[in-house]
Amino acid sequence: MTTVLLVDDEPETLAAWELCCEHDGYEVKAAGDGQAALAVLTTGPVDVVVADWRMPKMSGSTLCHHIRNTSGLAGTVFILVSAESTPPAFVQYDGFLRKPVDVPELLATMRRLLAEHAADGAAAHGHTASRH
Repeated sequence: MTTVLLVDDEPETLAAWELCCEHDGYEVKAAGDGQAALAVLTTGPVDVVVADWRMPKMSGSTLCHHIRNTSGLAGTVFILVSAESTPPAFVQYDGFLRKPVDVPELLATMRRLLAEHAADGAAAHGHTASRH
């Protein structure tokens, strides 16, 4: 089962994302800020992280930086979410979504990025993905 870590300091947003991701078949882990998310990541691997940009204690951009610079986590798919109109140029995220997040768009983005990540991994290991 694909595991998603959802990170947002707004409990209502987090609860809504959790419900939708669980309904779509994901195993869901959740955290209220970047520091809590890092603690969750020490308990086991996740396939994709969806994190708000602006949070107290540790922002989504700082969380992304930590993930990208941690052995074993660097390849994790990372989607940054924000009410800001433009994403930060200094963050190495895989996807960016504006708040309020359209849930079908979130789920579609997660599926697309996970599929791209799997294809990139197969190509890196000498496997070719067949395209129909």
